[in-house]
Amino acid sequence: MNKPLKIIFWGLFFLPICFAAILSIMYFVFLKMHTPDHEFGEIPIPEAPDYALRSNWAGWPGPNSPADRLPSNLSAVPYHSRPAAAFFLHPTTFGSNENYVQSMDDLEVKARTDSLSVATQASVFNHCCVVFAPRYRQTGANYSEGDVGIRIFEIGYTDIRTAFFYFLNEIGDETPFILAGHSQGSFHLARLVMEEISETPLVDRLIAVYAIGHQLPIALVDKGLPDIDICERPLQFGCFISWDSHRGDKTPIQSMEGFDEPLWNGVDYSGYKNNNQICVNPITWKTDHEPSKREDHLGAIVTLKRKSSVGDELPDLIENDVSAYCRTHHSSNWLMVNAERVEQLKDNGIFSYFERNTHGYDYDYFWANIRQNARDRTDEFFAKKNTE
Repeated sequence: MNKPLKIIFWGLFFLPICFAAILSIMYFVFLKMHTPDHEFGEIPIPEAPDYALRSNWAGWPGPNSPADRLPSNLSAVPYHSRPAAAFFLHPTTFGSNENYVQSMDDLEVKARTDSLSVATQASVFNHCCVVFAPRYRQTGANYSEGDVGIRIFEIGYTDIRTAFFYFLNEIGDETPFILAGHSQGSFHLARLVMEEISETPLVDRLIAVYAIGHQLPIALVDKGLPDIDICERPLQFGCFISWDSHRGDKTPIQSMEGFDEPLWNGVDYSGYKNNNQICVNPITWKTDHEPSKREDHLGAIVTLKRKSSVGDELPDLIENDVSAYCRTHHSSNWLMVNAERVEQLKDNGIFSYFERNTHGYDYDYFWANIRQNARDRTDEFFAKKNTE
């Protein structure tokens, strides 16, 4: 073997190893930056939020709610014309190392939650639903030492459960509802659905669960939600939706495969052995591997996660540009998104070289499709109920 071929051979051999090592180092640096310099419990944990206070809601039915923002070319739907309600759990927006969980008085985190999540994600449900989005004592990282992580998960989940029952009291005993979340929000939402919805009378009021962006395994539904199915049709209701988006021309990194993160399984946070995740295509609303057509893409919004989405309006929709399909790779099932998108829907500069997992855009790329689907499922829910 000549020297150039040897260089290529060893390069191909070591490149994946080096890349995996870099990712591991980046993770440990991230964890170090977000780990407080004191033991858990040394400093009092922030007090639980009082959900009777509007300040503890990032989205609420009332004036100036970020959840009611829209692109300029869409008209707001009055509350009285929204037949259902939505309960939305925001992703991680807390990154301080001052404590293990967020204080409810952190104004910077509140602003970030409102502009980077509730305005751009929870807003997809303001066509069909009056939107409630609670703040909660979120964590900025997964802590693996002893039972620290579990105790922190319990803190966040306790807040969410309390907020959910406040939400139910606000909407009354008959209003149907959508449950939704992203990332850390979907992590907690999975447990909420299992413990408080499935096998209870509330399942009869459930339009759909949009638990996006947390590699939720099929086993979660098959084993943990006996009366709730994975959504396989656009108008199916009372079902469970999830996906994790990834750039279509990049192979998922093997270290990201499977389900290594904790997840509630009905007993503890040890998750499931069957790791193949749920993938519902948010354009076709099917679970097959057929790519969607660009002309069926109703519109993405450009929020650029490194910037805030401020003001009363969201960016204009970019239509007919995104195509997606579900692709099983090793033990995972990713939503693969076409790489040939307009420049506004791509990371720019140095970030473009690292774009692979498009987690930050799980809602953005499909904003108008989710919005329309939520309304369609809601209308179908009422149509079927009225014929019973």
